[in-house]
Amino acid sequence: MIEEIVPVATGEKWVGYGIRSFRSVINELISNSTNELSLTAYVLTDMSIVTKLRNALERGVQVEIYLYEDEFATKNEAVNYIFNLQKEFSYLKIYRVEDKILHAKVLVADGKKVLSGSANFTFSGMTNNYELGFLVEDPSIALQILKLIKKLGEK
Repeated sequence: MIEEIVPVATGEKWVGYGIRSFRSVINELISNSTNELSLTAYVLTDMSIVTKLRNALERGVQVEIYLYEDEFATKNEAVNYIFNLQKEFSYLKIYRVEDKILHAKVLVADGKKVLSGSANFTFSGMTNNYELGFLVEDPSIALQILKLIKKLGEK
């Protein structure tokens, strides 16, 4: 049984009024994680998210990132920084998805909570656009999503 479903959004006309922002939910999930984070991204350019991921790694949280392999998506400061973190943290795994477009934007925290929606992990995606998604707290759904995500890392 699903424990909780919470709508999340970006955009000044959507956030507030009882709707949480993507940015606040992402920050909460990353900051409160204790074991594992899995992230899929079409584009990752928001350095504040990268900083939160580094903080999680420093706490010993295992992090898996699945990135769409595209010149725009992977040639930026945030992604370069993430790749450099692999030298420091052996439990940071980064997978490049090259065979198809990875357009899913998903964050799974500790196998319990899943954030999924249309917002890219970019400054605009978190602040300027109108994006919509859901935070689902349910270990069985999180496990199903994690199984799907991990297939992206299989050769």
